[in-house]
Amino acid sequence: MKVVGRVTAALVGAGLALGLVVAVGTTAAAAAADGYYKQPFDATVWRVDGGVARAITYDEWAAAGFPQPAASPTDYVQYPWSWTIYAVTFWGDPESTWDWDRLTEPQWRASGSPAPRAVGWVEGSRVYRWETNFQELFVEAPDRTSHKLTYDEWAAAGFRPPGWNHNSGFLKLSWAPNIMRMTDLKSGIGRSIDQGDWHREGYPTPQVVRRVANDHFYKYDSSPVIYYQGPAFHRAIGYEEWVGAGTPSPELRSP
Repeated sequence: MKVVGRVTAALVGAGLALGLVVAVGTTAAAAAADGYYKQPFDATVWRVDGGVARAITYDEWAAAGFPQPAASPTDYVQYPWSWTIYAVTFWGDPESTWDWDRLTEPQWRASGSPAPRAVGWVEGSRVYRWETNFQELFVEAPDRTSHKLTYDEWAAAGFRPPGWNHNSGFLKLSWAPNIMRMTDLKSGIGRSIDQGDWHREGYPTPQVVRRVANDHFYKYDSSPVIYYQGPAFHRAIGYEEWVGAGTPSPELRSP
């Protein structure tokens, strides 16, 4: 991953084990002087001219007389809630000139296995809300991991305005334990998720409801058993569950 943009740095003090992040502003090194550079995790040669970096070809390097590249002004950072390590190279003063790379383990080892600095923002991340709980904020990192933000973590991210995942989110029936990941709330399209799915989404708090759009309670005219059919499950339900749902009149179906 190579992206260019802004980072709001946040160091983690004694509160690291608790996931606490304290914003301390950016810690960019001085802009790179004009010349040739190499990042330790990549064979590419970069030419910096006036604070603007450009990856050059082998022929361009040869034409320049194979100047020895200097070490790039690179820092190593990480979200405190993710294992992924990112390299950010400060080619110039404007944040638009910074280069971001999501490192593989071999690239990290090639860099000398540096201890990453905890930050509150990694370029390429996305802050968002779900329609089912407007009070909670989440961030999705470039490695696609998601995390529920505390107020302090949002502050460390620079209070970036969140996007809104319209018509989607998480529901839970008040009378059943299942949590549903809804992709279309208005149409009642979704599925029941397990703890692993919920964890990967950052544990969003589901909206508790009795019914879901276009769900069904039904029974066969030859049996008193009531069935529920919806995104949470499709099965026979007990009397208490039916009462919890508000004793809806079941549809009559033929066997």
